[in-house]
Amino acid sequence: MAADFLELAKKVREVLATRHTGEDVRALVAAANYVVLPPNERKGILRKEILAGMMEDIKESGYFKPEKFSHMEKIIPKIGGYFTDPFSYNDCLSDEEKTARNINPEFKISREMADCMTEKGLAEKDPRHIIPIIYYMNLFNISRKYKLMELRARGVTKIKIVSMGGDLDCEEIKDHTEIYSIDDPPALPLPSCDAAYCRCDFEACEEETGET
Repeated sequence: MAADFLELAKKVREVLATRHTGEDVRALVAAANYVVLPPNERKGILRKEILAGMMEDIKESGYFKPEKFSHMEKIIPKIGGYFTDPFSYNDCLSDEEKTARNINPEFKISREMADCMTEKGLAEKDPRHIIPIIYYMNLFNISRKYKLMELRARGVTKIKIVSMGGDLDCEEIKDHTEIYSIDDPPALPLPSCDAAYCRCDFEACEEETGET
């Protein structure tokens, strides 16, 4: 992942710290109603909450114009990851337009995106990264919540934190071996997490269930 993406991701995390730092993962909706649903319905619930979380971040970030929030609600369902951008790139700003608006001329900028963003957003090195970053922050954050529901439904009582592995992990998680009660899970990201955004997850302890 490009260094400029990671740099901007850390900035977005700081901007949205009140929503994505130290969140109380114990505040869960009724697990029983979720875990009995077919997989496709569970996926739909997760997706709906991710999009709702994205809209909260979009509104709080200062990167997007309030008068464009209703339009954003219509287009963000197109997001599917880093390579699925909700904005149309059939019509892009010319180099002259980008220069006139003090936008980095190095990157292809959708006119639709430029019209939705504030000067703060457009001033970033590559503003195209902002929506994917917000997507991933919500994807991992909300997925962890529903993972806890599933573990509880399986009768798991002890859990640990696991990382995805790789250079994007924070330093703290690399040596983290603590075991937790599922009734008192830690809030993620961990207090000294220095990652661009927390990608950690919860997993049942082997000694508890015989599986991971």
